Amino acid sequence: MRLAAAGALLALAAIACDGGLKPEPSTSYCGTGLCGTVHFVGAVPDSTDWVRVVVYAAVPESVSQLTRFAGFSDALPPAADTAPYACCITPLAPGAYGWVLVVWKKLGVLTTATAPSLLREIGAYLDPNDTTRFGAVVVPPGSGASGIDMVADYGHMRSISDFFPAAPDRGRPGSAADSAPPAGSRRGPSTTAR
Repeated sequence: MRLAAAGALLALAAIACDGGLKPEPSTSYCGTGLCGTVHFVGAVPDSTDWVRVVVYAAVPESVSQLTRFAGFSDALPPAADTAPYACCITPLAPGAYGWVLVVWKKLGVLTTATAPSLLREIGAYLDPNDTTRFGAVVVPPGSGASGIDMVADYGHMRSISDFFPAAPDRGRPGSAADSAPPAGSRRGPSTTAR
């Protein structure tokens, strides 16, 4: 009897020590902003400086407008399989946000002039009803929007300058002069055309 009880205690201790009883991180409460999980795919480039979720009211019309973001997250762990995030460092105002993306930054000094060579879109929130279009996220007054999950694919990076100048059909990821996506590109619920 003592041996069975001791065995049960040892098994419980082993489970507890390996994180088996540790609760999963929760992203159900967002405060005033948005939150979710970024799922990473592919090999992290050696030149990685940081990865963040960046939020805009709409897709900027020029590279000079990149600094007009509504907010951004803390840096995410780029080598993780998944990373919960809460955005933003400062609270987002209530309203609709039409471009929520995962941005990868290459090592180097970031300026408006260097942004096209240093910043890559590696994932974006897509419309759940039409995954060929960016999804809008509405942040209600006094609370946040949860479940804004995205896939960040290091194998399908897209230069931030690909979004400029403004294209006739800017609501679709990859639609600017992208009538035939390049070989190996993908469209789907978790990635934009590259």
